[in-house]
Amino acid sequence: MNMRMRIMAIILCGLSIFPLFVSARGGESTKAEQSGNSIFSEVDAYIAREMKRQHLPGLALGIVQGDRILFLKGYGQADSSGRPVTPETPFGLGSIGKSITAMAVLQLAESGKIDLDAPIQRYIPTKYSGAKSITVRQLLNQTSGFSQISTFSNTLSSISDLNQDALEKNAMSYAEKFLKQSNQTEHPYRYSNANYVLLGYIVQQVSGQSYGDYVKEHIFSPLSMHNSFVTLDEAAEHGLAAPYRRIFGYNVAYDGPYIFIPGDAPAGYLYTSAEDMSHYLIAQINGGRFEKDSVLSPEGIRLMQTEPVPGTYAMGWMTGRINDMPVIGQPGGSIGFQAQAYIVPEQQLGVIVFSNVLDAIDSTLFKSHIITTTHIASGVINIMNEQPAGGSFLSMTQKYLLVDGIIFILSVWLLYTLVRSAKRCIGPLNADQSRHHGISIKVISGIVLNFAGLFIILILSMTQVVPVWHIATIYQPDVIFWVKTMTVLMALKGILETIRLVRLSILVRRSRPVNH
Repeated sequence: MNMRMRIMAIILCGLSIFPLFVSARGGESTKAEQSGNSIFSEVDAYIAREMKRQHLPGLALGIVQGDRILFLKGYGQADSSGRPVTPETPFGLGSIGKSITAMAVLQLAESGKIDLDAPIQRYIPTKYSGAKSITVRQLLNQTSGFSQISTFSNTLSSISDLNQDALEKNAMSYAEKFLKQSNQTEHPYRYSNANYVLLGYIVQQVSGQSYGDYVKEHIFSPLSMHNSFVTLDEAAEHGLAAPYRRIFGYNVAYDGPYIFIPGDAPAGYLYTSAEDMSHYLIAQINGGRFEKDSVLSPEGIRLMQTEPVPGTYAMGWMTGRINDMPVIGQPGGSIGFQAQAYIVPEQQLGVIVFSNVLDAIDSTLFKSHIITTTHIASGVINIMNEQPAGGSFLSMTQKYLLVDGIIFILSVWLLYTLVRSAKRCIGPLNADQSRHHGISIKVISGIVLNFAGLFIILILSMTQVVPVWHIATIYQPDVIFWVKTMTVLMALKGILETIRLVRLSILVRRSRPVNH
């Protein structure tokens, strides 16, 4: 009997000690982990509050530390049917996908198939002289000199190209646009999707596989990313969250052509889930290893996460600080989707936040890379470190009150001037008005200005002279619709002023004395 009691005591002691060994895996623990489940209750409450403040239809959250997933949860609705978001629900990854492209390039570099410091002409079949002076490393670090604004026309023109060679066509279009002239000077960091489209094409050229097939075989598969996809059709078949835009503050489902642009896939059109991205963050934290598989060496991971110059761009990642803690992160955004990934290296902590709504107003003024999910992910990291979550940034209601308030004031002013012009146009005229308000440069200039807005809008809408106008139309259609409406009303005001001017001219002519 005593022997049985001793055995039971040993077993119970072992069971009580075992969790300590489990919790010690994966490096230094955060204060949050030591606090138990209460910290995740706080995270839950924070997410619920922010979803309401920011009018988010759905959200997925993953938190990892070391080689473990600490927390995974879906919130809200994936679509209008009420289907709930789960950790397995795919979302658009946006520009966070650039780090996946960078990983693919570095894998090929480690296998000896790519030299990071070789000119890209070695891997891209082009005769343009600029390909001789730009290296693969410069594309990875975004120091090629390419600009982002110049990529918008490609984005607009390639949406209808769903063929297998869409990436090749887009890459060669960028080659023609950016590589015609050789420039041997050093370029500062300058963000551009063109860099990563060309890198995706290099992956195709070197590996002998399509970019999508390579990523699925060499990244998604070893990282057990079973709900990650390289095409919209695949993602939709597996429960992709429906993308939404905001129309004057209301979430409206988007089913247009810009959800997926195959030619831009390596720069930001991949689809994945919070659970899968948790696997990816674990690999990023653990020197390229997830469970028993390794997708990149520890040296390759360090290279990915190291900026050549502080405050620039690593290889798919950028550095920053949250409450004075150094972090590595990247936001992602495509029409109807937004995401933010963060890694806190000192704590081996990673956070991924997805949501299925995005428009321009989600961005912080003058800092377009700081979006709603950026703030939320920062808040989660603060909570995990027993710090105030923050949340002092404007809510979506406050943002739209500001925007709608400005729109309302300007609309009332324009309608007032339109009514006044209508009264002056159809009202009685007298000789005194004809003497003081006849044809003059000031009057004619005012009429021309009334028509100028409509003329400019027609040029912008019917051509790609300014591609950013079309991008704004996609991401903020409510404001653009209001602008177009206002230009039509201004043109109507111009018509009324023209009619009044013609009437005044006739009155002046009739009031002149007749010479006999």
